[in-house]
Amino acid sequence: MTNLFIKRKAVTVVDSIMGSGKTSWAIQYINESNENKKFMFVTPYLTEVSRIIESTTKDFVEPESQDGKLNHLKELVRQGKNIVCSHELLKRTDSELIELIEAEHYTLILDEVMDVISEIDMSSDDIRLLLNSNDDKGNPTISIDNKGKVQWNNPEYMNGSYEGIRNLANADRLMLHEEKKILKMYWLFPPQLFKAFEDIYILTYMFDGQIQRYYYNLFNFEYKFRSVKYSEDMGYQLINYVTPANEDRKHLKELITIHYSTPRDKNDLNLIGDKPSALSKNHLLGVKTKQHLKKKFKDNGYNFYFHKAKVKPTQVIWTTFKEMKKPLLIKGLKNRFVPVNARATNEYADANTCIYFANRYMNPITKRFFMDKGIKVDDELFALSEMLQWLFRSAIRNDEPITVYIPSKRMRGLLEMYLDNQI
Repeated sequence: MTNLFIKRKAVTVVDSIMGSGKTSWAIQYINESNENKKFMFVTPYLTEVSRIIESTTKDFVEPESQDGKLNHLKELVRQGKNIVCSHELLKRTDSELIELIEAEHYTLILDEVMDVISEIDMSSDDIRLLLNSNDDKGNPTISIDNKGKVQWNNPEYMNGSYEGIRNLANADRLMLHEEKKILKMYWLFPPQLFKAFEDIYILTYMFDGQIQRYYYNLFNFEYKFRSVKYSEDMGYQLINYVTPANEDRKHLKELITIHYSTPRDKNDLNLIGDKPSALSKNHLLGVKTKQHLKKKFKDNGYNFYFHKAKVKPTQVIWTTFKEMKKPLLIKGLKNRFVPVNARATNEYADANTCIYFANRYMNPITKRFFMDKGIKVDDELFALSEMLQWLFRSAIRNDEPITVYIPSKRMRGLLEMYLDNQI
């Protein structure tokens, strides 16, 4: 039950460039906080869990899996423990956990944004059948409110093909969207969870281009921006937001070398990415069926790191969409693949050579889902923020120089504009 006497504060988005010390600020903030203040630190990677446990003076506990991690998480909340867990566990939130968190007055520190919306794997025809179905009394099985939220109306339905849909609808996590007579259903992270925390801090960069921002706008969340600054006498402090236009990126421009072909090159490695849609997901799925194109990509990747950059495989990271990982596997780099949506991991901070076989666009249906609700979406900022997050998995996060091969002309251009403070 919601406690009406607790005033919820605006979400604080700690929006600072990767490597500026956001996590270090969070650890310092936790260590300097009142002993009665309770924290839940949520991170994308389990490898970061140990860092929080080892670096904080408070006793943090990680949920274990003997009786199910979600059940253990609830028990830890009941006990008022400081908790560190993964994004994936928090995505399994139910109404009971929300009530427990609200009752215990937790502060949430969210390390990087979460996947707050995803498309349900269900055909438009099946959705239409469900919409037109009735229970034994002639009542519609589901109904849709004016915001698109799906409500399940048939309490007699126990199990079957739509059991998962029923559960999501009953948990207020399901929305319907129609685009040109094509129906799509979406899972949404429960906004009630964010409202249950007493304070929320999100550690990220370029929040304006990220889907969680559009989700917050959809549910009318208030959020304010801050940045991080370090000084020897004060340590890590939150300061007034440094807007992207006012960032000093000179050092980044000096550290990042973008690969360009020269007139003397017999093989222009960037030609494969000249068209605006080149290296997009749809384009690469077409490449997947053509042996000569797959070979071209793989040869270009090998040529770049072995002949142009002249580095060992252990100094390289590369990426593409997960469907193309195997088809485009570059010789010698089987163990150097980093997912295209990787965030907040230091595992590859020794890599000084990066290969980016991707051209990022927001899912068009997801984009229209937000736009139809009056929420402006910036595809270019989304693509840039995703690419920067990936590049900062490399040695640049330690202020070391890197060389990057980005054959997509569009993505390369976005990086160029970013380094020149034009975006």
